[in-house]
Amino acid sequence: MFINIHTHSQIFDAHLELVNLFLERNDRVKYYSYGLHPWHIDGNYKDDLEHLGEIAHEKGCLAIGECGLDKVSKVDFELQEKVFVEHIKIANKLKKPLIIHCVKAFNELINCLNHNNNQVPVIIHGFNNNDNIARLLNAEGYYFSFGKDLLGFESNAAKAIKTIGRKRFFLETDDKDLSIKYVYLKAGELLGVNGEIVQLQIEENFKTVFNFTPKMANQK
Repeated sequence: MFINIHTHSQIFDAHLELVNLFLERNDRVKYYSYGLHPWHIDGNYKDDLEHLGEIAHEKGCLAIGECGLDKVSKVDFELQEKVFVEHIKIANKLKKPLIIHCVKAFNELINCLNHNNNQVPVIIHGFNNNDNIARLLNAEGYYFSFGKDLLGFESNAAKAIKTIGRKRFFLETDDKDLSIKYVYLKAGELLGVNGEIVQLQIEENFKTVFNFTPKMANQK
């Protein structure tokens, strides 16, 4: 079974695709995550958070996010932190995992999660950072989601997947025009295992994080 943990459009290239939605609904999407991206927080953020609180209760909403912190974003960083804390609260109330976008703010991210007593799984999506950051996040018990950057054999992502171990990762396509099956193939090459083992491991990781059996969610 192929699982795409984070994509921006449902392309039916996997048995389960978790589509990232932001301030829009798509009734054709069966499983999705929902959140306020730190690039797009604006003066309407209170209304947006209220809407998030409603959507988050839906059965098809499997995760909260993508959300997080980004020091490259033009949005005021204190406001980003404020909005992120609300995501943490909603995720913990509903016991749904967080899908995280983070750029140059990993220490602040960890502090926000710890200071707000986060108890739900955390998935850092699109991970492509250095080994020190990978080890720091791994020590916190976070999960990693790898996408296109995994295809560069000497990339940080390609090195990190070997560091963190098979029980801590997922695979994704994000907004790229790319087959998730190719990402699975590269993950297997880097880990020195066949594709079936990668599929079985990610199925197991999915059940652990989402408390949800993927075989029940077959979209094909």
